[in-house]
Amino acid sequence: MDEPKRKPSRSLLDTFSTDAPYVTEVRRLMQSLLRHSRGHASRVYMVTSASRGEGKSTTCALLAIVAARIFHRRTLLIDADMRRPSQHTLLDVSPRPGLSALIRGKVSFDAARRPTPIPLLQVIPSGRPGHASAEAYDDDVFAGIITAARRHHELVFVDAAPVVPVVEPIMMADHVDGLLLVAMAGRTPIPMIRRMRQILEPVQEKVVGGIVNNAAEGLPYYYDHSYYGYRPERVRASMEPDADENADTPTGQSAPGAPSDTKEQ
Repeated sequence: MDEPKRKPSRSLLDTFSTDAPYVTEVRRLMQSLLRHSRGHASRVYMVTSASRGEGKSTTCALLAIVAARIFHRRTLLIDADMRRPSQHTLLDVSPRPGLSALIRGKVSFDAARRPTPIPLLQVIPSGRPGHASAEAYDDDVFAGIITAARRHHELVFVDAAPVVPVVEPIMMADHVDGLLLVAMAGRTPIPMIRRMRQILEPVQEKVVGGIVNNAAEGLPYYYDHSYYGYRPERVRASMEPDADENADTPTGQSAPGAPSDTKEQ
């Protein structure tokens, strides 16, 4: 079967620059994660948020790009947001077959992986989007996929659906080593943050950091890059681990379970 034709898109790879301020912030975050993973053959991190539109998919993609291109780690990015997938667009790969077909046993692990222009970065796209694909989620099969990913890659990033409206992320969290929580300053309602914390309470020891996009206080400069949609809006970004486990929102300092040296992020 021929692969579906894809509309031309502007991927992150088209605009990626190692000198860009937002890449500097991702590099700092990546350094903290590598300290956290020191001594382990491979580590798996899940990136999620309370609700949609907070920049978690782009943040996840940037982490994977930086890990492979700048830190030279064999990296796999799994798009596990099967209702609203975006990694195939962000990294300009064919959307299917992908994770949904892999979970249903339609394709092999190797067939689901896609190469990218970055030699050390591969992607498993979500596949066909929609509720039917998401409802096909099988936790045991997903655990096997993560096990296979660990054998082939040093770092694995899982772009999960938002925690509050979707049940799969809390199930996926059992199979990863760390959780990165993304929030959009000025947009994410505090009740949504509280609800996310309640949902993630059974795996709270895995929370290694919080990432605040569009922070009112943070970098001493602005950059023209929108985490969603590439809109020409001016934003500040703070990609720093969450400081106070009792806070209602991420504050840009160390998170529960995060190493103390991550505060530089």
